[in-house]
Amino acid sequence: MNLTPADFDLFRREHYAFKQLKAELSPEQVEAIKQDYQSHWQKWKNLQLKVAADLPDELGMKKPKIEIWTNGWNVRSHFWSAYRSEHRQQENACLAVLLNQKQYQVYLMFQHYRMNERQGTPSDYNQLLDVLPQWSKQVPVEEYFIWPQKEDELADHLPLTEYLASPSLQEKFARDLQDGTFQIGKLFFKGELVGIEEQTVQALLELMPLYQALAANP
Repeated sequence: MNLTPADFDLFRREHYAFKQLKAELSPEQVEAIKQDYQSHWQKWKNLQLKVAADLPDELGMKKPKIEIWTNGWNVRSHFWSAYRSEHRQQENACLAVLLNQKQYQVYLMFQHYRMNERQGTPSDYNQLLDVLPQWSKQVPVEEYFIWPQKEDELADHLPLTEYLASPSLQEKFARDLQDGTFQIGKLFFKGELVGIEEQTVQALLELMPLYQALAANP
């Protein structure tokens, strides 16, 4: 499966709230936006289901959480899916895939939304920073980026090579997190992305050692 520039451009709009869209556009135009979202989201859903099917059975990730294209009040500014092992559904840490107007990203994250209802703390998660130098030796490190969870998703994230090359930058990065967490992943920037299914599977497998290191019950 491929991604095209049109898949990214879906999210390039001034307003996302239905209230604003209805105030500025005709009913026909609003309906066209809904149809466009539904069409692109169906492609997104099919991609994520194919990725999940291609992952090794022993990982237990055959049922990703695929966020719907609307929350009822807004169309989304991105599409998002979370991958958790079957026996780790109640943990805050997860692998994830996201598509916005700028990039397609496969990454490791800590889900802060309703975090008190799940297991795992930000401080425990952030201890992964200590193992990144060793883990990075096993992956194409030049394809990876690292950024604070609070950073805008459209910001230019820090290349992992720059982070690893500077001990002072690593110290500042950890200090600045405070009660937040970091995200780390592989970014594919807007364009014609061929074979993205296979590339997503590969990135998830590369990130898997970090995810597995966080397991409450490995």
